[in-house]
Amino acid sequence: MAIAAATSTSTPAPRLGATPDGGDAGDTGISMPFLATSNATTRERRLAWGVVVVSALIFVLALPYAKVHLVEVPAFIPAYISGLIIISLVTAVMLVGQFVRLRSLALLALCAGYFFDAGIAVPYLMSFPGVLAPQGIIGGGGQTTAWLYTFWHAGMPLFVLAYALLGRRSGKTIANAPGIMLGAAAFVLAVLVLMVLASTAGHDVLPPMMAGNVKAPSAFYILGSAWLFSGAALFVLWRKGIRTSLDVWVSVAMVAWIFDIALAAVFNGGRYDLGYYAGRLYGLLAISFVLVAMLLETTGLNGRVVAAAAKLSDEVKKTNARAQSIEAQLRQAQKMEAIGNLTGGMAHDFNNLLTIIIGNLDLLVADRKDDPEVQKLSGEALEAALRGADLTRRLLAFARQQPLQPKHVKLNDLVSNITRLLSRTLGESIEITLDLDPQAWPVVADPAQLDAALTNLATNARDAMPNGGSLIIVTGNRHLDADYAAQHVDVTVGDYAMIEVSDTGSGMAPDVAARIFEPFFTTKDQGKGTGLGLSMVYGFMKQSGGHINIYSEPGIGTTFRLYLPRGEGEKPLADTPVATTALEGHGETILAVEDNPSLRRVVVRQLHELGYRVVEADNAPTALAMLDKENVEMLFTDVVMSGGMNGIELARQAVQKRPQIKVLIMSGFPNVKFNGNGGLSTPWRLLNKPYRKEDLARAIREVLDEHRV
Repeated sequence: MAIAAATSTSTPAPRLGATPDGGDAGDTGISMPFLATSNATTRERRLAWGVVVVSALIFVLALPYAKVHLVEVPAFIPAYISGLIIISLVTAVMLVGQFVRLRSLALLALCAGYFFDAGIAVPYLMSFPGVLAPQGIIGGGGQTTAWLYTFWHAGMPLFVLAYALLGRRSGKTIANAPGIMLGAAAFVLAVLVLMVLASTAGHDVLPPMMAGNVKAPSAFYILGSAWLFSGAALFVLWRKGIRTSLDVWVSVAMVAWIFDIALAAVFNGGRYDLGYYAGRLYGLLAISFVLVAMLLETTGLNGRVVAAAAKLSDEVKKTNARAQSIEAQLRQAQKMEAIGNLTGGMAHDFNNLLTIIIGNLDLLVADRKDDPEVQKLSGEALEAALRGADLTRRLLAFARQQPLQPKHVKLNDLVSNITRLLSRTLGESIEITLDLDPQAWPVVADPAQLDAALTNLATNARDAMPNGGSLIIVTGNRHLDADYAAQHVDVTVGDYAMIEVSDTGSGMAPDVAARIFEPFFTTKDQGKGTGLGLSMVYGFMKQSGGHINIYSEPGIGTTFRLYLPRGEGEKPLADTPVATTALEGHGETILAVEDNPSLRRVVVRQLHELGYRVVEADNAPTALAMLDKENVEMLFTDVVMSGGMNGIELARQAVQKRPQIKVLIMSGFPNVKFNGNGGLSTPWRLLNKPYRKEDLARAIREVLDEHRV
C-alpha cells in the first residue's frame, strides 16, 4: 500500500512564517511546521492505515450488494453536493493560506484540485434529473450528469497526480505568488467551462453513458479510465515517497476516491442502488480527510502558539529579572566606585596632614624625653594620629587604591597558619573546621591583606554567634563561566581559587546583605565597629582581580566566598634581603624633594637626626639643578608636586643623569601604583604616607644598602 511504502527520508520543517528558500514572512522564532511540510509521525501513519483498512473492509462487504436497489431519496444529491462544495472550498482556502507561506507549486496544484472539485459540483447538481428540474436545468438530462461525473472523478486525480509529480521536484517554489494564483484560477475556470460545454452542448457526440437510470454498456469502460487515473495518482505518490502529513492524507483520500468510483460507477447497476449511495459517501469522505487533518493541525498549532507564547512570556520575565538584577548590581558598583573615588581623592591631603602631625610628634617625643607631661600628651596625640592613619588605610582598601605587595600564595598554607591565630582570637565557644582541597591552586595576592580579610570575616562571624557556633573554612578550585559572569557584572570568566567562610550565626536579611560592603554600614551597636571591615575585604578582592559574594539566611548563618584568580606559578617570591640592620645614617647625602613646606621641614629634620646630610628642593626642576651641583647618593621625593613634573618623572631623569643614584618614593596619593605595589612598572621602593620616623629610617637603609656586599 502507498502509506506502508513511504520512505524514511525526512526534510526539515520550516518555522511558522518561513519560506522554504530561507526567507521570512513575519518571523516569530517559533518552530511550527505546516501539514504540507511536517514529517508524518508513526502514530499518524498508523491512524491512516486504520482508516484504509476499515474503508476496505466496508467496501468488500458492500461490493456484493452494490446493485441492490434502495429507496429513492431526492434530497440526497442536494445535501451531498452542498456538503462536498463547502468541504472542498474550505480545504482549498486553507491550502491557499499554506501556499502563500510556502510558495510550493505542488501545494498550488492540490489547491487547484479542490477548487476544481467545488466548481464542477455546481453544474453537476444543476444537470441532475429531478433535483432542480425533471431533466435538470442545463444539458441533456442524465447523459450530461454522467459525463460531468466522469470529468469530475477523472479530473481530481489528475490534480493529485500533478501534486505528486511537482513534489518529486523537492517542492519547487515560485516567487510571484499572486500571479501564479491568478493563472491557476484561470486554468481551473477554463477547464470547467470546457467540460461543461462538452457535456452539455456536445453531449450528443459523446458516447452514451446512461439509459434512463441504468448505465449504458460503454459507461463501464469510460468510468474505468477515471478509476485508473486515481490508481495512477496513488502510485506516483507512493513512488515519490510519502513523507509529509499532507502526503499521508492525500493518499488516504485517493484510496477512498477509488472506492467511490468502484461502488458508485463501476460495479453498481444505476441510480439509487446501494453502490450509488455508498460510493458517494466514500467520495464525501475522500474529500474530507485533508480538511479534517488541517483542522486538527490548526488546533494543535493554536495550542503550540499558546504554549510558545507562555514560554516566551516566561523568558521575557526571566530576562527582565536578570536585567533588573544586573542593573541593580551596576548601580551598586557605580555607587561603590563613586564612594571609592571620593575616598581616594581625599587620601592625599589626609595623608600629608597626618605625616606632618606624626612626624612632629615623633620629633617632640624624642626632644622632650625627660618631660613626663609632654611624653603623655604627645603619646596620646600620636596614638590618635596613628588611628587616623589606620582609618585612611582602611578607606583606601575599600577604594581599591591601597598599595599591595602581591606574592605567590599557597591558600592551604595561609589558611592553616591564620587558623592557628584565629582559634585564640575567637575563643573556645567557636569551633573552627577546615576542609582544604589538596589540589587548591596557588594565587597571586598580598598575603598580609588576605590574612586581614580572613580575620575580618572570622571576627564578624564570631560577633554573629554570641552563644558560640561553628566556623567552617573551605578551599577549592572553581571555574566561573559566562553564565555566572552575565549575572555578576564585575566577574571575568576564568579559573579561580576559592576560600569559603561559613558560620552558623544569626544570618542577615536580604536588604542588610545587599549593603554589607558599603563603608560605615554596620549592624553592630554604636562604638563596637567602624563599618569598614567588610569594605576592606571587598576593596582588597576587587583590587586583586577577584570576586566576593555572600549568601545569608536569617537564623541559619552566612557564607562568604572569596574568588582569587588562579596563579601561574608554584614558587613563592622571595622577599628582598636587607644588607644591614643598622638604621642610622653615615653621612650620606640625600636630596629631599617635597612641595609642602611644613612636610619638607619635618622630613629634613628627621633625616638630619638619622645621620644624613640633606639637600632640599621644593619642585622637580630645582631638584634636577641641584643634582648638577651636589654629589647626591639618594633621591627622596614625593610623587605629586607643583612645577609641571611629578616625582616619577623626576626619578627617571635623575637616574639618567646619575645612573648610580638610589631612589625612594613617598606618596600619600592612592592612585600611584608600583610594581609589587599595584601595577605600574618602576624599580623604586615606595614609602606610604603617613609613616613613622623608624619606618623612614628602615626604608632609607634598605634602599641605600641594596646590592651592597
